[in-house]
Amino acid sequence: MSNIFTDAIRVYARPDDRITGVEAQWITWMLLGRHGSYHVPVVTRRGPEGAYVDIQYGSGKSPDIVNFSQDHAPYLYGSLWGRHYNEGGDQDIIWQGDVNDGPHRYCRYGFDEVRVATTTGDRPPVGPEAPWRRHPDGSWRLSVAGSYRTGNCRYADVGPMATPTTPLPDPPPAALPTPTTPNDEGEALAALHPHWLAPFADDHPDATWIEYRWRGRVVHRAREEDDWDGPTWQHRCADDWDNCLDPDFLRATGATGLLAPDEVYERDREDWEKRGSR
Repeated sequence: MSNIFTDAIRVYARPDDRITGVEAQWITWMLLGRHGSYHVPVVTRRGPEGAYVDIQYGSGKSPDIVNFSQDHAPYLYGSLWGRHYNEGGDQDIIWQGDVNDGPHRYCRYGFDEVRVATTTGDRPPVGPEAPWRRHPDGSWRLSVAGSYRTGNCRYADVGPMATPTTPLPDPPPAALPTPTTPNDEGEALAALHPHWLAPFADDHPDATWIEYRWRGRVVHRAREEDDWDGPTWQHRCADDWDNCLDPDFLRATGATGLLAPDEVYERDREDWEKRGSR
């Protein structure tokens, strides 16, 4: 089996135009081509009044995104964006325009609340001066504007040539619901901001589970779970376009109020350049 690629494509209609339901399905099939989706469920969603369409699929065996981004999108639509995860890597990449020419960079996601369950009744050992609040379920909660990078896999047992009509399997018990399909394989957090939360990027000896939320929705969960070789700390990812904090994406969509500090994006740029030099 080749590496599984999870792709989330967003196509915006031109100004004063809209994408109909039939057209959304056409775009989906243009992306799938004759190869279908490689081990990733196909999901198509239209935005309000057809302003855009989102397609989730696995491009591991399908090169048709190249043709669509070069031959159709520039002439028929307002803009094209893509988020891509390669299971051989560990972080999502975002691109715009042409899948080959990009530009490409690491994708950053936002959260506005952290919830932590600790092994003791004391306050969380991270950010002791922060206004953590204890809740009846025993968790500590903190409202904080933050962001991270991670990898969003949407693998599921749908076979190597899935289509929109392929039945979805029942999600495993440990899967995390997402806006598209449940996630059962996730990556740890990288480049977590604010920096003092870094100890909660992966496991922590004084925590039993950690949740990151965006507008009430769980976008990342980490906790100890049983695995084939015993209990291990595992991550589940539910990031989507709603909590995408890529700076160019936010500027293009007019959501500049969500921009992270400049130094956060500068670090992302430096990390991306280092990646390219390896």
